[in-house]
Amino acid sequence: YRGFPPPLALAKQRIDTCMPNLKGENFGSKWPKTTLAAVNDDAADLTLDQLELLRGICGEFSEKIVASDVQINVESLSAVEYECRALEKLRYRTDIALESVDNDTNAPVSYQEKSRVDSVVEEWSDVAMYLPKVNAPGSRIGSYREPSDGATCVAFLQPLPDDLIRHLADFRVAIDKAFPRRHSWLDHSALHCTLRSLDWS
Repeated sequence: YRGFPPPLALAKQRIDTCMPNLKGENFGSKWPKTTLAAVNDDAADLTLDQLELLRGICGEFSEKIVASDVQINVESLSAVEYECRALEKLRYRTDIALESVDNDTNAPVSYQEKSRVDSVVEEWSDVAMYLPKVNAPGSRIGSYREPSDGATCVAFLQPLPDDLIRHLADFRVAIDKAFPRRHSWLDHSALHCTLRSLDWS
C-alpha cells in the first residue's frame, strides 16, 4: 500500500467528525496494511540473518506485485463487532456501500499519506535496529485468535484479484520453505485493511 486513497482518507475523517466519543485512533490504523500471517506463539526469536532473509523475500514479492500493477477495488466498508482480532470470528457485520461519485480507491494518494507509509517501511532499512521490534512481545498468532471483543471499521479484500492470489500463494510457499512451521496464516476470507477502531472512550 502507498497510503489511504482520497475516498478512504475522507471516510476516516468523517468517522472522527461524526463519532467524537471514540477512543483516540491507534497508530496501527493510521497507515494501511493487511496482516497475512503471524508468528506462532512458541517460535524462537528471529536472528539477524533470518531477518535479512525475511526482508529479501518480502522485497522480492513486493516488486512482483508492483510490476503486476495489481489493484484492489474497494466498493464498501464494513463496521464489525469481532470476537478475535483476526476478524475470523465476527459477532456482527454491516456493509456500507461507498458512493460511486468520486469513489476511485485506486486514485493517487496524498503526499501526507505516502510520507506516513514511507516512514514506517523505512524502518526495514536498518535490520539491526529493527530486530528488537520484530522480536518484541505481542502480535503473535495467539493475540490474533484468542478471544477479544471490540468494534472496528475495515475494508474486506474479497474478492482478491487473480494475480494477487497467485503472488500471495507463492509468497506463502517461499516463507514456509525459509521458515518451516514458524507462521500461522490467516483465513483469506478475513483479510482486511483497518480504517479505524470504533471502540468508545
